[in-house]
Amino acid sequence: TAAVKGFGSVAMSFVMALVLSFFYTIELKEMVSFTKSFLKSDLFGWLFEDIYYFGYKFTNTFGVVLEAQFMIAICNTTLTIICLAIMKMPQIFALGLLVFICSLVPVAGVIISLIPLSLVAYTVGGMQDVIYILIMIAVLHTLETYILNPKFMSSKTELPIFYTFVVLLLGEHFFGTWGLIVSVPIFTFFLDILGVKNINGKQERLKKARSKLSEARKREQE
Repeated sequence: TAAVKGFGSVAMSFVMALVLSFFYTIELKEMVSFTKSFLKSDLFGWLFEDIYYFGYKFTNTFGVVLEAQFMIAICNTTLTIICLAIMKMPQIFALGLLVFICSLVPVAGVIISLIPLSLVAYTVGGMQDVIYILIMIAVLHTLETYILNPKFMSSKTELPIFYTFVVLLLGEHFFGTWGLIVSVPIFTFFLDILGVKNINGKQERLKKARSKLSEARKREQE
């Protein structure tokens, strides 16, 4: 009975999410226009402007982190497929797709993929292949935590690797796995708010360079 109730709750949440996504998509312009009207409120306009500003900064920060996690997932999947090919595992591409989806979950995704990989390895080669899978997952987890995560996060947020690595270590020490997920976005968010470093600095420089190039071309044509 508990399992049926749990499944029904998940199914209802899924259906409601689909319905809300549908209405949000078909009325996107109206939603944006109506939401911006809150900024013109005579009584609480200043409050909505502050909420909009901080929300915009925070979503940009998490967007950058999602880009970094996508690159990490690609690296993890590529290395996993190579190892599975060496072990001569069946259905390599299906397993690779599974690993890629799991790798989109920071840090814990590599460990989650251990369960199906171990089951397949046991059916193919017994405990010996399971041990090989455990070693592979341990190496990939270490690689992601101490090399890929700091490197990609630092490149996307334009932070020095040392700062990124220290923030990840402190986040993991105080908050566990969640610290590895949210420590860099929160740190970058505060840097952006304090005016120490703009998270979109590289994009703004590219826009300025493109605008200058277009202006120079217009002058040449004139």
